[in-house]
Amino acid sequence: MRTHHRIATCFMIGFILCGTALTLSLIYLRWHIRDLWECIHTYATFDALDLDLFTYPPTYADTKLAAQSPQLAPKILHQIMLHEEHHNTTLSKYTTARQSCTSLHPTWDHKLWTNNNATIFVVTNYPHILPHYLSYPQPIQRTNILRYLLLHHFGGVYLDADITCRAPLGPLLHTPFLTPAAHPAGINNAFILSRAQHPFLTSLIARIPSRNLPWPLPYVENMLSTGCMFFSNAWMAYMRRRDGLDSQDRVFVLADERGRLGAHLLRGRTVTPLFEHGGASSWHSWDADLIRFLDVAGKPLMISAAACLAAIAGVGCLVVMRRKRGLVRRRGRKGADVEKKRGGSKTRVM
Repeated sequence: MRTHHRIATCFMIGFILCGTALTLSLIYLRWHIRDLWECIHTYATFDALDLDLFTYPPTYADTKLAAQSPQLAPKILHQIMLHEEHHNTTLSKYTTARQSCTSLHPTWDHKLWTNNNATIFVVTNYPHILPHYLSYPQPIQRTNILRYLLLHHFGGVYLDADITCRAPLGPLLHTPFLTPAAHPAGINNAFILSRAQHPFLTSLIARIPSRNLPWPLPYVENMLSTGCMFFSNAWMAYMRRRDGLDSQDRVFVLADERGRLGAHLLRGRTVTPLFEHGGASSWHSWDADLIRFLDVAGKPLMISAAACLAAIAGVGCLVVMRRKRGLVRRRGRKGADVEKKRGGSKTRVM
Protein backbone atom coordinates (compact mmCIF):
# COMPACT_ATOMS: atom_id res chain seq x y z
CA MET A 1 0.00 0.00 0.00
CA ARG A 2 2.86 2.37 0.84
CA THR A 3 4.42 1.78 -2.58
CA HIS A 4 1.16 2.63 -4.35
CA HIS A 5 0.77 5.74 -2.21
CA ARG A 6 4.30 6.92 -3.11
CA ILE A 7 3.67 6.34 -6.81
CA ALA A 8 0.41 8.31 -6.66
CA THR A 9 2.12 11.15 -4.78
CA CYS A 10 4.99 11.30 -7.29
CA PHE A 11 2.51 11.27 -10.15
CA MET A 12 0.54 14.16 -8.65
CA ILE A 13 3.69 16.21 -8.01
CA GLY A 14 4.90 15.58 -11.57
CA PHE A 15 1.49 16.50 -12.96
CA ILE A 16 1.44 19.77 -10.99
CA LEU A 17 5.00 20.66 -12.02
CA CYS A 18 4.30 19.93 -15.69
CA GLY A 19 1.08 21.93 -15.57
CA THR A 20 2.85 24.86 -13.91
CA ALA A 21 5.68 24.78 -16.46
CA LEU A 22 3.20 24.62 -19.34
CA THR A 23 1.16 27.52 -17.93
CA LEU A 24 4.26 29.68 -17.44
CA SER A 25 5.47 28.83 -20.95
CA LEU A 26 2.12 29.81 -22.47
CA ILE A 27 2.12 33.07 -20.52
CA TYR A 28 5.64 33.89 -21.72
CA LEU A 29 4.91 32.87 -25.32
CA ARG A 30 1.38 34.31 -25.57
CA TRP A 31 2.49 37.16 -27.87
CA HIS A 32 4.53 34.81 -30.03
CA ILE A 33 1.46 32.57 -30.36
CA ARG A 34 -0.60 35.63 -31.32
CA ASP A 35 1.83 36.51 -34.13
CA LEU A 36 1.95 32.94 -35.42
CA TRP A 37 -1.84 32.80 -35.39
CA GLU A 38 -1.94 36.00 -37.45
CA CYS A 39 0.38 34.38 -40.01
CA ILE A 40 -1.85 31.32 -40.21
CA HIS A 41 -4.89 33.56 -40.69
CA THR A 42 -3.13 35.54 -43.45
CA TYR A 43 -2.19 32.39 -45.37
CA ALA A 44 -5.59 30.77 -44.85
CA THR A 45 -7.77 33.71 -45.92
CA PHE A 46 -5.67 35.59 -48.50
CA ASP A 47 -7.02 33.77 -51.58
CA ALA A 48 -10.64 34.47 -50.58
CA LEU A 49 -9.99 38.16 -49.90
CA ASP A 50 -11.69 40.75 -52.11
CA LEU A 51 -8.70 42.91 -53.04
CA ASP A 52 -8.60 46.51 -54.24
CA LEU A 53 -6.64 46.03 -57.46
CA PHE A 54 -4.70 48.61 -59.44
CA THR A 55 -4.12 47.34 -62.98
CA TYR A 56 -0.88 48.06 -64.80
CA PRO A 57 -0.46 48.52 -67.70
CA PRO A 58 -3.61 50.63 -67.33
CA THR A 59 -6.58 50.34 -69.65
CA TYR A 60 -7.81 53.34 -71.64
CA ALA A 61 -10.56 53.93 -69.07
CA ASP A 62 -8.02 53.79 -66.24
CA THR A 63 -5.78 56.30 -68.01
CA LYS A 64 -8.68 58.68 -68.57
CA LEU A 65 -9.77 58.37 -64.94
CA ALA A 66 -6.22 58.93 -63.70
CA ALA A 67 -5.96 62.14 -65.73
CA GLN A 68 -9.04 63.46 -63.94
CA SER A 69 -7.95 62.32 -60.46
CA PRO A 70 -5.88 64.45 -58.08
CA GLN A 71 -2.31 63.50 -57.25
CA LEU A 72 -2.32 61.96 -53.77
CA ALA A 73 1.28 60.83 -53.29
CA PRO A 74 4.08 63.41 -53.60
CA LYS A 75 6.97 63.09 -56.07
CA ILE A 76 9.49 61.83 -53.54
CA LEU A 77 11.63 58.73 -54.06
CA HIS A 78 12.99 57.22 -50.83
CA GLN A 79 15.85 54.72 -50.73
CA ILE A 80 17.65 53.44 -47.66
CA MET A 81 21.27 52.39 -47.22
CA LEU A 82 22.04 51.68 -43.58
CA HIS A 83 25.51 50.46 -42.69
CA GLU A 84 25.77 46.68 -42.33
CA GLU A 85 28.91 45.27 -40.73
CA HIS A 86 28.58 41.71 -42.01
CA HIS A 87 27.43 42.29 -45.58
CA ASN A 88 29.01 43.95 -48.60
CA THR A 89 26.24 46.45 -49.27
CA THR A 90 28.15 49.51 -50.44
CA LEU A 91 26.38 52.29 -52.27
CA SER A 92 28.35 51.66 -55.48
CA LYS A 93 26.93 48.15 -55.70
CA TYR A 94 23.49 49.57 -56.48
CA THR A 95 24.54 52.58 -58.57
CA THR A 96 23.11 51.24 -61.84
CA ALA A 97 19.74 50.36 -60.31
CA ARG A 98 19.45 53.70 -58.52
CA GLN A 99 20.42 55.68 -61.63
CA SER A 100 17.70 53.93 -63.64
CA CYS A 101 15.11 55.34 -61.22
CA THR A 102 16.57 58.84 -60.96
CA SER A 103 16.83 59.18 -64.76
CA LEU A 104 13.15 58.27 -65.20
CA HIS A 105 12.12 60.79 -62.53
CA PRO A 106 14.33 63.87 -63.03
CA THR A 107 11.89 66.29 -61.38
CA TRP A 108 11.33 64.19 -58.29
CA ASP A 109 12.92 64.74 -54.89
CA HIS A 110 15.38 61.87 -54.36
CA LYS A 111 16.14 61.08 -50.72
CA LEU A 112 18.88 58.65 -49.69
CA TRP A 113 18.64 57.69 -46.04
CA THR A 114 21.75 56.54 -44.16
CA ASN A 115 22.48 55.92 -40.49
CA ASN A 116 22.97 59.58 -39.60
CA ASN A 117 19.98 61.28 -41.20
CA ALA A 118 17.72 58.27 -40.55
CA THR A 119 18.35 58.32 -36.79
CA ILE A 120 17.84 62.09 -36.66
CA PHE A 121 14.55 61.66 -38.53
CA VAL A 122 13.28 59.04 -36.07
CA VAL A 123 14.39 61.08 -33.03
CA THR A 124 12.66 64.19 -34.36
CA ASN A 125 9.40 62.73 -35.66
CA TYR A 126 8.83 59.37 -33.94
CA PRO A 127 10.57 59.51 -30.53
CA HIS A 128 8.25 56.81 -29.13
CA ILE A 129 9.55 54.40 -31.81
CA LEU A 130 13.23 55.27 -31.23
CA PRO A 131 13.85 52.70 -28.41
CA HIS A 132 12.58 49.92 -30.66
CA TYR A 133 14.41 51.26 -33.72
CA LEU A 134 17.72 51.23 -31.84
CA SER A 135 17.09 47.87 -30.15
CA TYR A 136 16.76 45.82 -33.33
CA PRO A 137 19.72 43.42 -33.69
CA GLN A 138 19.53 43.33 -37.50
CA PRO A 139 20.02 46.35 -39.81
CA ILE A 140 17.22 45.05 -42.06
CA GLN A 141 14.77 45.50 -39.18
CA ARG A 142 15.67 49.18 -38.92
CA THR A 143 15.45 49.48 -42.71
CA ASN A 144 11.95 47.99 -42.68
CA ILE A 145 10.65 50.23 -39.90
CA LEU A 146 12.27 53.30 -41.44
CA ARG A 147 10.45 52.87 -44.76
CA TYR A 148 7.08 52.82 -42.99
CA LEU A 149 7.92 55.92 -40.95
CA LEU A 150 9.22 57.85 -43.98
CA LEU A 151 6.14 57.14 -46.06
CA HIS A 152 3.84 57.96 -43.17
CA HIS A 153 5.57 61.29 -42.58
CA PHE A 154 6.46 62.45 -46.11
CA GLY A 155 4.52 60.16 -48.44
CA GLY A 156 6.02 59.25 -51.81
CA VAL A 157 7.58 56.07 -53.16
CA TYR A 158 9.92 53.65 -51.40
CA LEU A 159 12.11 51.31 -53.47
CA ASP A 160 14.64 48.71 -52.39
CA ALA A 161 18.15 49.60 -53.55
CA ASP A 162 18.35 46.58 -55.89
CA ILE A 163 15.23 47.56 -57.88
CA THR A 164 15.76 48.84 -61.42
CA CYS A 165 12.98 51.10 -62.75
CA ARG A 166 11.59 50.17 -66.18
CA ALA A 167 8.77 52.74 -66.42
CA PRO A 168 7.90 56.16 -64.93
CA LEU A 169 5.92 55.96 -61.71
CA GLY A 170 4.11 59.28 -62.17
CA PRO A 171 0.87 57.66 -63.45
CA LEU A 172 0.58 55.80 -60.13
CA LEU A 173 0.61 58.87 -57.89
CA HIS A 174 -3.18 59.29 -57.90
CA THR A 175 -3.51 56.10 -55.82
CA PRO A 176 -3.49 56.59 -52.03
CA PHE A 177 -1.47 53.42 -51.32
CA LEU A 178 -0.01 50.85 -53.70
CA THR A 179 2.13 47.76 -53.27
CA PRO A 180 2.64 44.41 -55.03
CA ALA A 181 1.40 41.11 -53.66
CA ALA A 182 3.75 38.65 -51.98
CA HIS A 183 4.17 34.91 -52.56
CA PRO A 184 2.32 32.85 -51.44
CA ALA A 185 0.16 35.35 -49.50
CA GLY A 186 0.13 38.92 -48.28
CA ILE A 187 1.84 42.01 -49.68
CA ASN A 188 5.46 42.93 -50.40
CA ASN A 189 7.35 45.89 -48.93
CA ALA A 190 10.10 46.15 -51.59
CA PHE A 191 8.02 48.78 -53.42
CA ILE A 192 5.50 50.94 -51.58
CA LEU A 193 3.69 54.06 -52.79
CA SER A 194 1.73 56.04 -50.24
CA ARG A 195 0.20 59.40 -49.51
CA ALA A 196 1.36 61.06 -46.31
CA GLN A 197 -0.43 60.10 -43.08
CA HIS A 198 -2.19 57.12 -44.61
CA PRO A 199 -4.28 55.44 -41.87
CA PHE A 200 -2.95 52.00 -42.76
CA LEU A 201 0.58 53.15 -41.92
CA THR A 202 -0.77 54.81 -38.77
CA SER A 203 -2.21 51.48 -37.62
CA LEU A 204 0.95 49.62 -38.66
CA ILE A 205 3.20 51.97 -36.69
CA ALA A 206 0.99 51.45 -33.62
CA ARG A 207 1.84 47.73 -33.83
CA ILE A 208 5.63 48.21 -33.75
CA PRO A 209 6.15 48.09 -29.94
CA SER A 210 4.05 44.95 -29.37
CA ARG A 211 5.69 43.05 -32.25
CA ASN A 212 9.27 43.71 -31.14
CA LEU A 213 9.81 40.19 -29.83
CA PRO A 214 12.85 37.88 -29.78
CA TRP A 215 12.64 34.76 -31.95
CA PRO A 216 15.11 31.85 -32.16
CA LEU A 217 15.85 32.40 -35.88
CA PRO A 218 17.01 35.80 -37.28
CA TYR A 219 14.98 35.33 -40.49
CA VAL A 220 11.78 34.66 -38.55
CA GLU A 221 12.46 37.52 -36.13
CA ASN A 222 12.83 40.01 -38.98
CA MET A 223 9.80 38.77 -40.91
CA LEU A 224 7.45 38.83 -37.92
CA SER A 225 8.72 41.96 -36.15
CA THR A 226 9.23 44.34 -39.11
CA GLY A 227 9.32 42.50 -42.46
CA CYS A 228 6.83 41.25 -45.01
CA MET A 229 4.80 39.10 -42.61
CA PHE A 230 4.53 42.00 -40.16
CA PHE A 231 3.50 44.22 -43.09
CA SER A 232 1.01 41.62 -44.39
CA ASN A 233 -0.54 40.83 -41.01
CA ALA A 234 -1.11 44.53 -40.33
CA TRP A 235 -2.65 44.89 -43.80
CA MET A 236 -5.01 41.95 -43.21
CA ALA A 237 -6.19 43.52 -39.94
CA TYR A 238 -6.73 46.82 -41.77
CA MET A 239 -8.64 45.11 -44.60
CA ARG A 240 -11.10 43.57 -42.15
CA ARG A 241 -12.48 47.04 -41.38
CA ARG A 242 -12.21 48.57 -44.85
CA ASP A 243 -15.99 48.74 -45.52
CA GLY A 244 -16.28 52.14 -43.87
CA LEU A 245 -13.09 53.55 -45.39
CA ASP A 246 -12.92 56.64 -47.55
CA SER A 247 -11.56 56.13 -51.08
CA GLN A 248 -8.34 57.95 -50.13
CA ASP A 249 -7.75 55.52 -47.26
CA ARG A 250 -7.81 52.34 -49.33
CA VAL A 251 -4.83 50.05 -50.02
CA PHE A 252 -4.37 48.91 -53.62
CA VAL A 253 -2.47 45.85 -54.85
CA LEU A 254 -0.75 45.74 -58.24
CA ALA A 255 -2.23 43.41 -60.87
CA ASP A 256 -2.12 43.02 -64.65
CA GLU A 257 -5.02 43.88 -66.98
CA ARG A 258 -6.61 40.49 -66.22
CA GLY A 259 -6.43 41.00 -62.47
CA ARG A 260 -3.57 38.54 -61.96
CA LEU A 261 -1.12 39.31 -59.16
CA GLY A 262 1.77 37.19 -60.41
CA ALA A 263 2.89 39.64 -63.10
CA HIS A 264 4.02 42.14 -60.44
CA LEU A 265 5.51 39.82 -57.80
CA LEU A 266 8.95 40.99 -56.63
CA ARG A 267 10.23 37.56 -55.65
CA GLY A 268 13.91 36.82 -56.17
CA ARG A 269 15.41 37.82 -59.51
CA THR A 270 12.49 38.81 -61.69
CA VAL A 271 11.28 41.32 -64.28
CA THR A 272 7.85 42.97 -64.04
CA PRO A 273 6.19 45.65 -66.20
CA LEU A 274 7.43 48.32 -63.77
CA PHE A 275 10.65 46.97 -62.30
CA GLU A 276 13.55 44.59 -62.51
CA HIS A 277 14.23 43.11 -59.10
CA GLY A 278 17.80 42.07 -58.33
CA GLY A 279 16.77 39.78 -55.48
CA ALA A 280 19.85 40.75 -53.46
CA SER A 281 18.48 39.62 -50.06
CA SER A 282 21.73 40.82 -48.48
CA TRP A 283 20.16 40.55 -45.03
CA HIS A 284 19.58 36.80 -45.25
CA SER A 285 21.52 34.75 -42.72
CA TRP A 286 22.20 31.02 -42.36
CA ASP A 287 18.62 30.32 -41.27
CA ALA A 288 17.23 31.78 -44.50
CA ASP A 289 19.37 29.30 -46.46
CA LEU A 290 18.04 26.52 -44.24
CA ILE A 291 14.43 27.60 -44.84
CA ARG A 292 14.99 27.75 -48.61
CA PHE A 293 16.58 24.29 -48.49
CA LEU A 294 13.61 22.91 -46.57
CA ASP A 295 11.27 24.58 -49.06
CA VAL A 296 12.98 22.74 -51.93
CA ALA A 297 13.74 19.46 -50.18
CA GLY A 298 10.83 19.49 -47.75
CA LYS A 299 8.77 16.67 -49.28
CA PRO A 300 11.70 14.23 -49.80
CA LEU A 301 12.89 14.91 -46.26
CA MET A 302 9.42 14.37 -44.82
CA ILE A 303 9.02 11.12 -46.75
CA SER A 304 12.47 9.92 -45.63
CA ALA A 305 11.78 10.88 -42.03
CA ALA A 306 8.40 9.14 -42.11
CA ALA A 307 10.00 6.01 -43.57
CA CYS A 308 12.69 6.02 -40.87
CA LEU A 309 10.12 6.49 -38.13
CA ALA A 310 7.99 3.69 -39.57
CA ALA A 311 11.03 1.39 -39.72
CA ILE A 312 12.01 2.23 -36.14
CA ALA A 313 8.43 1.69 -34.97
CA GLY A 314 8.28 -1.64 -36.80
CA VAL A 315 11.55 -2.86 -35.28
CA GLY A 316 10.37 -1.70 -31.86
CA CYS A 317 7.11 -3.62 -32.22
CA LEU A 318 8.98 -6.79 -33.22
CA VAL A 319 11.32 -6.48 -30.24
CA VAL A 320 8.41 -5.97 -27.85
CA MET A 321 6.49 -8.92 -29.31
CA ARG A 322 9.52 -11.21 -29.03
CA ARG A 323 10.09 -10.16 -25.44
CA LYS A 324 6.44 -10.79 -24.60
CA ARG A 325 6.59 -14.26 -26.17
CA GLY A 326 9.79 -15.04 -24.27
CA LEU A 327 8.20 -13.82 -21.04
CA VAL A 328 5.11 -15.99 -21.60
CA ARG A 329 7.30 -19.05 -22.27
CA ARG A 330 9.38 -18.44 -19.14
CA ARG A 331 6.24 -18.03 -17.06
CA GLY A 332 4.85 -21.26 -18.54
CA ARG A 333 8.02 -23.15 -17.64
CA LYS A 334 8.04 -21.76 -14.13
CA GLY A 335 4.39 -22.74 -13.70
CA ALA A 336 5.12 -26.28 -14.88
CA ASP A 337 8.07 -26.57 -12.46
CA VAL A 338 5.88 -25.38 -9.58
CA GLU A 339 3.20 -27.94 -10.44
CA LYS A 340 5.81 -30.69 -10.55
CA LYS A 341 7.13 -29.68 -7.14
CA ARG A 342 3.63 -29.59 -5.70
CA GLY A 343 2.87 -33.02 -7.15
CA GLY A 344 6.09 -34.43 -5.67
CA SER A 345 5.35 -33.06 -2.21
CA LYS A 346 1.85 -34.56 -2.23
CA THR A 347 3.27 -37.98 -3.18
CA ARG A 348 5.66 -37.91 -0.22
CA VAL A 349 2.84 -37.06 2.23
CA MET A 350 0.72 -39.94 1.05
